[in-house]
Amino acid sequence: MDDAVLNSQHLITFKLLVEQESFTQTARSLGITQPAVSQHIQKLEQELGRVLLIRHGRKIELTLAGKTLYQHAQDLEKEYLDLMTRWPQTA
Repeated sequence: MDDAVLNSQHLITFKLLVEQESFTQTARSLGITQPAVSQHIQKLEQELGRVLLIRHGRKIELTLAGKTLYQHAQDLEKEYLDLMTRWPQTA
């Protein structure tokens, strides 16, 4: 990954795609185009240097790297939500 910083929007797109199992539905949910979803996944794969999913027509199958990333994305979301519930409400 060579000092690269992951693009959080690409990670959000990936996580939602895994959960919705549809490029079209993911695009609708995020308010972007289906080609933009594909581009997010391609860029994430380039950033990580790993293939994350295999497309079988309209279906997707996660690779081992994709399964690992998805687990980490779930963990990050859980940690973020935990942080937000504990964050002081006043500045």
